[in-house]
Amino acid sequence: MKWRVYFASATGKYHLACDAPCQDSGHYEVIEDVLIGVVCDGAGSAEEGQAGSEFFAREVTELVSVSIRSGHFAQATQSDYRDYLLAIIQAARAKLDEIALSRQLEPREFACTLVGCIASRNGGCFFHIGDGFAIHLRENGESVLSNPENGEYADETYFVTDDNWKDHLRVTPVSAISRGSLIGLMTDGASPFAVNRLRTGFYRPFIDPVVVFLRNATEHNGNLALSNLLASEKTSEITPDDKTLLLALAS
Repeated sequence: MKWRVYFASATGKYHLACDAPCQDSGHYEVIEDVLIGVVCDGAGSAEEGQAGSEFFAREVTELVSVSIRSGHFAQATQSDYRDYLLAIIQAARAKLDEIALSRQLEPREFACTLVGCIASRNGGCFFHIGDGFAIHLRENGESVLSNPENGEYADETYFVTDDNWKDHLRVTPVSAISRGSLIGLMTDGASPFAVNRLRTGFYRPFIDPVVVFLRNATEHNGNLALSNLLASEKTSEITPDDKTLLLALAS
């Protein structure tokens, strides 16, 4: 089994209007048949939210990749996934603490959400702190989701930099990946048009033509098309937020 992975981010109208950068980030790596992917959304209220999202997306992906190459993840069972990811994220947080200290900042100034996956023909999991979505669309049309977690109010959420982050780490097992499956990771800005209203899976009128195009696209052309789609006037009318979408097709 092989993965075809496409990724794009787009700055939302709010940040374009004030000439601010996109605060979303993402990173991924494929090791043989294992996909590791992470997308993060920097908190708008945090001074270094964009730097935090970039750091955690890359650092968590790289730490998982090192673990997979060393054979540690292969030894984990579904019941071990949470402990495994707690250790990975704790290591990333410890490194961020050093960066924050060197810049005389508090770690909370790097606040961001975290949506990630480890997926292979033998299965894996989603791991998730805060809002955004992760979706596994099986070839038979069934979906496995990791839904957003918001606070008391709709515009509140939780961050990987929170003191109580462990209480909000959600790990969702993913069954064996077969050819024809689709994995999607997204920040909350992409969900209004990529997720259906019942929040049971992808919004098929959006995702189906995208997948048809991507199955025959080069990585460059696919990423460019995805970027143009996220930055389009139509999606900007649906949501003014930054948008990030990682799509991985199993073949």
